[in-house]
Amino acid sequence: GQASRRKRPTVSLMRSVRLVSRCILLAVLSGCASTFPSLSLPSGPGTPFPDYGPAFETAVSECRNVRTLDTLIRLRGRGGGMNISGRVLAGLAAPASLRLVWLAPFGPPGFVFVARPGEATLWLTREARVLTDVPAADMLESLTGVALAPEDLRAVLTGCLVPEPRPTAGRSYGDLVAVDLQGGAVAYLRRIGGEHHLVAGTRDRLQIEYGEFRRHIPRRVRVLSDELVAGSREPLTDLTATLFEPDINVDIPDEAFVLSDDDIPDDVMPMTLDDLRRVSPLEAPPEPSSSR
Repeated sequence: GQASRRKRPTVSLMRSVRLVSRCILLAVLSGCASTFPSLSLPSGPGTPFPDYGPAFETAVSECRNVRTLDTLIRLRGRGGGMNISGRVLAGLAAPASLRLVWLAPFGPPGFVFVARPGEATLWLTREARVLTDVPAADMLESLTGVALAPEDLRAVLTGCLVPEPRPTAGRSYGDLVAVDLQGGAVAYLRRIGGEHHLVAGTRDRLQIEYGEFRRHIPRRVRVLSDELVAGSREPLTDLTATLFEPDINVDIPDEAFVLSDDDIPDDVMPMTLDDLRRVSPLEAPPEPSSSR
């Protein structure tokens, strides 16, 4: 019956023990998180850097081999002009699959967002609404202010900037090396511990910055848009994703990227992209005003 189908959304991408440990780690570390200055990227012709190819391949040697990513993400900042704060369980797999589960402070998850090639579904569990027949990148933009398809999100989060990056030219600006990539993106490399790391990049009118590397895979990813908040010099999107204990190339079952009719209750109503923008499930509540 209908009552038997009212199941809580599954979050089976992670074992319960790992989820608890990640949440404990997040509780300890997120209070220490703070914004960091935006990296000022160089301009002008620079100095030719003939060894850009080997330097770039060193920087992306790990992320090139990422087939799946399974992690807890702490989101904080501004996305599309709204303040965002939240925890998301993320699972991504090649070629273009994702599952994002927003962990509400209490109770069941706030939403489940799944996608695979050719289809995407977003279920707002608390509003009993579901969005389908819309590209995953459009859904992600409405949620976070960042329009990235699943394969692009995996590349951005793992430090490759774009899927299958191919360097075409390079030039140096002091301690930074700019590498042009096929398709128009630009990667910026810096030596860390004797090896080049991809510390920033530009693509699709976004500036992306990386930090806290473990074997060339970043734990901190910052995304800034070139569009500004009306009447200010602040970027419309300035969002930082902190990855906690990411698992690389673990098996994620195909069914994790699908919401079947059995997963979604009968009384859930369809919604539009405009409806999703009005709901803004990741928007942080306003700070309480202090009074004396």
